[in-house]
Amino acid sequence: MFCFGITKHAAMNPNIRYPAVAETHYPSETEALEELLSQLLASDGKEHPHNGKQIRAVLAPHASYDMSGKVAAEAYRALKGKSFHTIFLLGNTHAFFFDGIATDSRHEWLTPLGSVPVNIKLIKQLCSSEEKNIRMLDIAHDVEHVLELQLPFLQTSIDNPFSIVPILLGANANIGQFSDLLCTLLQPDSLVVVSSDLSHYPTYHQAMQIDTETIDAIVSLDIDKLDACQKTLREKTESASINIFCSPDAVKILLMIAKELGWKAERLSYLNSGHLPDDDKSGVVGYSSIIFYEEKNG
Repeated sequence: MFCFGITKHAAMNPNIRYPAVAETHYPSETEALEELLSQLLASDGKEHPHNGKQIRAVLAPHASYDMSGKVAAEAYRALKGKSFHTIFLLGNTHAFFFDGIATDSRHEWLTPLGSVPVNIKLIKQLCSSEEKNIRMLDIAHDVEHVLELQLPFLQTSIDNPFSIVPILLGANANIGQFSDLLCTLLQPDSLVVVSSDLSHYPTYHQAMQIDTETIDAIVSLDIDKLDACQKTLREKTESASINIFCSPDAVKILLMIAKELGWKAERLSYLNSGHLPDDDKSGVVGYSSIIFYEEKNG
């Protein structure tokens, strides 16, 4: 049985990124994590017509699994039986603040389910591009939960071996240039995973309205509408602490890529933390899962 709480104090390999939020956000013991993911990803008995769609990207939340795992599982259930070679993980930094875009130089990311190789070749391509604000910055990833929360779902949902390209967005990231760069690197067997929760700290009923508008803008690939939603929210609430999502740059990059490559989007599920029986409905966080896809030829 793997227990990261024990392994953490053993000799640390500098070429491995170790879990930062096992125990706090999801089980650190292998068997317990496998059991929880099995429950979350179990079929709900409903028909999900994804067969005619080639999924190219997902947007999923990154709260602890007891908070948003049910919603995240909807996105990863749609990936069951599908094969991907390289997975680009994108999110805005929450823990370590920096300028630009941060990749990771380590060769593996570890979870209680095992290790996932990092695609160092692609990372070197990113860092050597004409976009000068991309760099390897391991410290930015050390305690960040945003990308880590997606890995156990990916390890459980995707049967074939895959590598990851972890990408955190900091301040002053040139998202237009970066989305263009990613478009040149994406292959037919690539997957983009954007990690973002939705509204932060409105009331339960406010969140239902705010998040519906945000999801509509995302599904219609409308960045101008997203910006308008944020502006309207700020004007109504007069509070800088209420936002429509927490990975704005990552979401916008995904929408730019989707528009450029002709992808479509579909909302799969939505909840907010106010749906939980013990949660305070006066300040909630919204969660949604959305897939981005191409229509299969023939």
